[in-house]
Amino acid sequence: MKLKSLISMGAAAVMAAASVVSANATLAVSENPADGLSSGTGMWMRKVFVPSENVDCGIDCTKMGSITFTITAADKDYFEGMFGGAVVVSCGPASICPADHNWVSKSYWGCNDEELEITTVGEDTDILANKVGDYTYELVCPIDDSNCIYPEVLENADGYVQIALQEWGQDMSDIVVLSMEIKDTSGATMVKFDGDGNVVGGGAAPAEEEAVAPADEEKPVAEEKPAAGNVDAATDSSKGSPDTGVADVAVVAGLAIVAAGAVIVSKKRK
Repeated sequence: MKLKSLISMGAAAVMAAASVVSANATLAVSENPADGLSSGTGMWMRKVFVPSENVDCGIDCTKMGSITFTITAADKDYFEGMFGGAVVVSCGPASICPADHNWVSKSYWGCNDEELEITTVGEDTDILANKVGDYTYELVCPIDDSNCIYPEVLENADGYVQIALQEWGQDMSDIVVLSMEIKDTSGATMVKFDGDGNVVGGGAAPAEEEAVAPADEEKPVAEEKPAAGNVDAATDSSKGSPDTGVADVAVVAGLAIVAAGAVIVSKKRK
């Protein structure tokens, strides 16, 4: 095969890969996810109640009134308001929950931002993105009969409650999850998580850290005094680091990476 033909085929492949890369917005992946958080480019999901995995945020999930995700643009120069996906409430096991409660999603798409002259809200979206700051928006998902949690879930050893944000929009900028907050029917905060899934408000009180005794070391000799006793050595103590989990790793073909770079370079900054 001639070199010219090979070059043409390679260029075509790059253009095809570029169209795929630019077609989907992705979530920024947490670099330090807390226990109970699954963080990937397509979904951010926090386990709220999974007793089989020792996850319990200390709230009565049957009294949830709404879930609020706060998101922002990772790259403001390329943000176009073309994000979209769903807020998901999932519970189980299926043996005690109706099948339509296992994975209930409510959609969101785009935003109306007068300052940025962006009007991209979809016609059939369930959740509107409310602006709360520069390039920052809130997605408030109401809890109703379609996505509520049954008491039986919390009474079952195999019960679980988990909440997720899915993203499959078309924005050039990644979307960053800043926080997720669960409120009761009166609007009071039940529990709030930061973007890494750590509890930062409400919920169960965090366990107090154990005091760590100093490592063995030779203590300085005190000045000699009459009837002075021996100085005891310090007590050994060690404490392991908790396993915080590992973030999902997206493996991308080298050709797609080159294509993505080509798309970004050609994009005009606002």
